[in-house]
Amino acid sequence: MLKAAINMLVYAAALLVIGVVAYLAAPTGASAATALIVPGVAAALMIACAVMTIMGMASTAKGKGPGKPGTLGVNLAVLLPLLFTLAFAFRALPTTTAYLNAKGALSSGNVIEQAETLADDKGRKALQKDYLVVALWSLTALSAFAFTTMLTTRPKLEKVKQSSEATTGG
Repeated sequence: MLKAAINMLVYAAALLVIGVVAYLAAPTGASAATALIVPGVAAALMIACAVMTIMGMASTAKGKGPGKPGTLGVNLAVLLPLLFTLAFAFRALPTTTAYLNAKGALSSGNVIEQAETLADDKGRKALQKDYLVVALWSLTALSAFAFTTMLTTRPKLEKVKQSSEATTGG
C-alpha cells in the first residue's frame, strides 16, 4: 500500500508543478489563477486519497484490515485520474481548436484574414492561450499515465478473517 500512496503523492506533486508553470507562463490579463487552482484542487484530492490509503496501512498493521478509508483511498486513486484525464481533454480540445484556427488565419498569407483575426477579440485571446494548450495537454497525458499506473500497481486489499471463536461467541 505504501507504493500506491507514494504514487498518489508523486502524481499530486506533478499536477502542482504543471499548474505553477502554467501560472507563470500565462500572459498578463489571462485568468492565470485558474491554471493554478484546478491542478491544485486535483492534487488536494489525490493527497486525500494518499492519506486515506496510509490510514488503511495503519489499520492493516494493527490486524484490522484496510478498513473503509484504505479501501476508499485506493479505489478513488484509480478513479480520479481517469476523471481528470477526461476533464482536461474536454477542456483542451476547444482551446486547441480555437488556438489553431487563429494561428492558421495568421499564417494564411491573406492580409485581410490576418487583420480580422488580430482585430477580433476572440482571435486575439485565442492566440494568447498557447500556454493553456500546452498545460492542458500535459495534464491530460499525466493523468492518463497516472490512471494506468494506479490501476496496475493497485494493492490487493485483503479482508481480515475472523476466527471461529469470534464468530461463534465461544
